[in-house]
Amino acid sequence: MVVSRCGVLGRAMWRVLIFVGVILSAFGPATAEDLTPRAYTEKMAQALGARLPQRTVSVRGNLELSIKGPADGQLTLSLTNLFSEGRRDAASFEKVVNFYVGALTEKREAAAKLDTARIVPVVKDRAWLEDNHRELKARGGGREHVYEDLNKELVIVYAEDTEKRTRYLLNDEDLGVPRGELRKLAVDNLMRILPKIKMEQTEEFGSLTAGGDYEASLLLMDHIWSGGQIKVEGDIVVAVPAKNVLLITGSQNRKGLAAVRKLAAHFVAENSYRLTDTLFVYREGRFVKFGRK
Repeated sequence: MVVSRCGVLGRAMWRVLIFVGVILSAFGPATAEDLTPRAYTEKMAQALGARLPQRTVSVRGNLELSIKGPADGQLTLSLTNLFSEGRRDAASFEKVVNFYVGALTEKREAAAKLDTARIVPVVKDRAWLEDNHRELKARGGGREHVYEDLNKELVIVYAEDTEKRTRYLLNDEDLGVPRGELRKLAVDNLMRILPKIKMEQTEEFGSLTAGGDYEASLLLMDHIWSGGQIKVEGDIVVAVPAKNVLLITGSQNRKGLAAVRKLAAHFVAENSYRLTDTLFVYREGRFVKFGRK
């Protein structure tokens, strides 16, 4: 892991890097279409209807679609998570359309082609898991995502990361590995797949980056947190307000805690891939909720 430290004179620049660099990487260019939730929902219904002619796609409410098909019955699709991502320009909207089409046309046969070397752990909040399980339940068959608890607020969802997309694994497919060995395999795969992990740090707080997709999943790499590489006042405290944001400070650093709380709230409010603004402390080899939010 590459660690870069900024001195006192670099604090202002560091905050600029956090707000400009990370936010731009998360959101991309400024909104071009500036679609309202209703307009976005209607546009998505039209796009998905054109790409999925065997299904009937209709607007159920703002950022919510009803989809009926001969094979998978009726389901409700929530557009909330990718609303900010897809509304900013035509290219981003098309990217989101492709994502939903891929998810909706996923075949059970895909499980037979699962590449165990591409299984990765994805840290999600429980609200995401509950929303997606409701959608799977609506399709019938008792299917659920393969997951395990990380703590009371976060879960680890397992996925196959391919060049084309990330496919979340389901409980009715052959994973090719015992469940008890899944987490180690997935973490080892992620360590191999990720680019070099970098850290920027001041006296108040720091941030880890690793390509922009799996920063939250770095919580699962124990050697980062137990190896003495991260120096803070007190215990290590982190925030993962989005999948691509990991903020770090110390349990005895009041200014750092205040800054991380403020940044976490900002990212949760604005990021398309939001998780939680809860702070977590690393104790006895695991992350648990830290004090008050």
